[in-house]
Amino acid sequence: MPTVRSVVRALGTLIAVLLVAAGPVLAVPAVRASASPELQQRSSGTVAANSHTLAISITGMSPRTATQNSTVTLRGTLANHTGSAVSGVNVQAMTSTSVFNTRAEMATFADSDTFPYYIRPAGQAKTITSVPSGATVSWSVSFDAGQYYDNFGVFPVRVQASTADGRFTVTARTFLPYWPSDKLQQPAGLQVAWIWPLNDTPQQGACANTLATTELSGSVAAGGRLSTLLDAGATWAQRDHLTWNIDPALLSDVSVMTSKYHTYGHADCTGRFTEKPSTAAADWLTKLRRTTAGQPAFLTSYANVDVAALSHAGLDANIRSAYEVGRTVAGQILPQTFGPKGTGTGDDPVLRAAWPADGLADRGVLTSLADDAGINTLVLASGEARARPSADGFDDALSRTTSDIGTSVPVLLADSGMTTLLGGASPSASASKQFALIQDYLAQTAMIMSQGPHLARTLVVAPPSGWNPSPAEANALLAATKTAPWLRSVSLAALASEAAHVPSRPLKAKQVSRAELSASHLDDVRETGNSVSLFKNLLFQPPASVTNRLAAAVAATASSAWRGEEASGGAQATANLSSYLSDSEEKVKLIASKKILLAGTSGETPVSVLNNLAWPVQVQVVATAPAGSQLQVGPSSQLVTVLPRKTRTVRMPLHSSAIGTTTVRLQLMTQDGSPLGTAQQLSVEVTRFGRSLLIIIGAALGILVLTSAYRLHRKRNAGDRHGGSPDQTADAGGAG
Repeated sequence: MPTVRSVVRALGTLIAVLLVAAGPVLAVPAVRASASPELQQRSSGTVAANSHTLAISITGMSPRTATQNSTVTLRGTLANHTGSAVSGVNVQAMTSTSVFNTRAEMATFADSDTFPYYIRPAGQAKTITSVPSGATVSWSVSFDAGQYYDNFGVFPVRVQASTADGRFTVTARTFLPYWPSDKLQQPAGLQVAWIWPLNDTPQQGACANTLATTELSGSVAAGGRLSTLLDAGATWAQRDHLTWNIDPALLSDVSVMTSKYHTYGHADCTGRFTEKPSTAAADWLTKLRRTTAGQPAFLTSYANVDVAALSHAGLDANIRSAYEVGRTVAGQILPQTFGPKGTGTGDDPVLRAAWPADGLADRGVLTSLADDAGINTLVLASGEARARPSADGFDDALSRTTSDIGTSVPVLLADSGMTTLLGGASPSASASKQFALIQDYLAQTAMIMSQGPHLARTLVVAPPSGWNPSPAEANALLAATKTAPWLRSVSLAALASEAAHVPSRPLKAKQVSRAELSASHLDDVRETGNSVSLFKNLLFQPPASVTNRLAAAVAATASSAWRGEEASGGAQATANLSSYLSDSEEKVKLIASKKILLAGTSGETPVSVLNNLAWPVQVQVVATAPAGSQLQVGPSSQLVTVLPRKTRTVRMPLHSSAIGTTTVRLQLMTQDGSPLGTAQQLSVEVTRFGRSLLIIIGAALGILVLTSAYRLHRKRNAGDRHGGSPDQTADAGGAG
């Protein structure tokens, strides 16, 4: 009779056998792929290397969009980081006959290799005989698209590398759009509007022809960020109907570099380095003028100020000023694009669009933009406003809203997922990452179109601020926009015209982003702006170049470039401008005595105004006696114009009806009566000594005259008695 122990042993063996047999049935493809402990899964395109595994990357695929007759060939690399040589590595392409249904499914597949439907081997596997330790080898595999796909959509593609002994299995993933040959199955087409951004961190403050750093010189040079964007944009602008988005501060900064200029230095414009004119900057501007002339474009405010933060802080005047000076600068530098006044070329008005930082705005921000900047089109991140619903329930990029002042404004929703995707571009990206970015872009657009294949859909593509793609990425993205058969390029203005006719939907009443400029920084911006107003009021008929430079410097302190980690840059810009103004105001000062003696009831005291600025100033000198004082000063001086590097003296009338000392307050004021600098104290001592002295002198003169007449009379009498003349008698010393 079997023992209990033997029965338990037999049951354990039977369960183990059953589990082994049931494994292939129970395990779905995703589970099979993760069975090996050495399995490494990463997002589309590559598996990161470590010291204990293989790393596989996809670096290319042709064609990028499959058709019925396509032979799809994938290429990539396999790196051995296991610590020893591996042999007999099989590389196999895999795909599915089922499409992705949503963009969320695509994200899940890219992140975790999970797909809800069966993924099967596709084509013949390739065997890599041996991979030495630490080596990287290339691979390629192919399969016929017509065997797996028959309808428009996006399909998963996986490449799996496995060693013969089963110790290592790694995968890389990507997406493959399929375009059907049957025209009845082809979608209507997705309208795509690209916003092509040219912006940078503002470099100028109040010092003329001076940049804060030398960074811009490398950016406009060949291979630099701005050079890459301009070159790619110039190549594809007309074919893809790009809409240029240009920051006037960037135009001004690059323009400064075309002549001898300065970098770094102190707030008072000393200690600067002199730089030679930049040929790269001149070439960049020339190409920009030629490329954008007559092309769709819109301006940011000067320095792309944080309009949301300014609006929420009640600094609408700063928004208005930033747009005004921005249009002036753009009109001077790109007149063929924006017109000589930045308002349009001929009868073609410039698209007055706004794309707030991070694509966020509420109804109050919209009202500020419409009322203070004349904005007629708003670009927001998708999800910030309700778009026009399509028949299948999916929203597209068109919307419209109304500001608090009743202005109807088209709203174009830039796809947030696309903005995030493009933000991953980098000039130092590996070949696999660059491939993944381009292929993801194609797949995302195809996925959007497949959700409503027979409907008119729209997509706004807006790269993030400071976008820095490699030349290959920038050109490939725009080339894909032109060549993808389901995409139709349009300008932003064309979509704005369509959006003007959709139903109006309100924006959120209040929405404040944590990324906005801080309240404390905006307080500094407000105070500095007040100081600029005071300084401009001091100047007499200042040239537009000076007032525009000051307005631009104020705008630069509120740039959206100073959000987040760059906040210190904004604090430095504000401190520099404040110091510049303080130093400049100190160059206009009063020169007066500390004490004067008023010898009588009335008199004058001279007061001089010294102007060490490079521009004429107009001021008034105001003297004020204490309340109840017997000393009267004035009337106050009229406005006095003082030429540059000159001194001018004014005379202050004084009158007193009492003897004593009075302290008079002397204050220099601007044209509108704002005090300038620190008041000075003038001590006025009033005496009657002057009048008494005249009486004494008059009495003495009277006595002297009487005495002289008496003596002359005696002399004459003495002369008559002695027969001599009066002169002789006097010479003889006659008695007096």
